[in-house]
Amino acid sequence: MADYDLRELSAPFEALRSDVKAAYQRLDSEWETIANQLRKLPIPCTVSYAFSEDECNPCNKDCLEFRKWKGSKRLCIAEYSAGNGPHGWEENCDVTPYDEWSTEQRLRMLRHVPALFQAAVKQTQDFVDQTKSLENSEES
Repeated sequence: MADYDLRELSAPFEALRSDVKAAYQRLDSEWETIANQLRKLPIPCTVSYAFSEDECNPCNKDCLEFRKWKGSKRLCIAEYSAGNGPHGWEENCDVTPYDEWSTEQRLRMLRHVPALFQAAVKQTQDFVDQTKSLENSEES
C-alpha cells in the first residue's frame, strides 16, 4: 500500500471549497449580466466575433456568438470548419451553449466580450443597411 493520507492531502482543497463556490457564482453572475444586456439590445441576427482563425483556411474559425439556439437567444461558442469530405466540400458548425462551457472557457471568453459587442454593432448595422436596399428596390 502507498504511504500517504488522502485526508491530509485533500485538506488544503477542502479549505478552499467556499472560495471556489463563490468564484463560480461570480463568474456565472458576470455572464448572466452580459447575456441580459445583449437580450435587451435590438440585435436582429446572430452576432459573432472570431477569436481564433486559421490563416490558411478562413472557413476554420472559433467564434464567441450571441445567437438563437434551441428557441432562445444565448451565448455560445461556435466552431466552424470546412474541408473536403466524402461528398465533396463540406462546411460544419458545432455550437456549444454557455451552460456547457468549461470553467476555463468561461474565464477565457470574458476577454472577448468587448469585441463581441463591437461586432454586434457592425453586424446589426449591416442588417439595417441590407434592409434599406430592399426599400430602394420597392421604389423602382
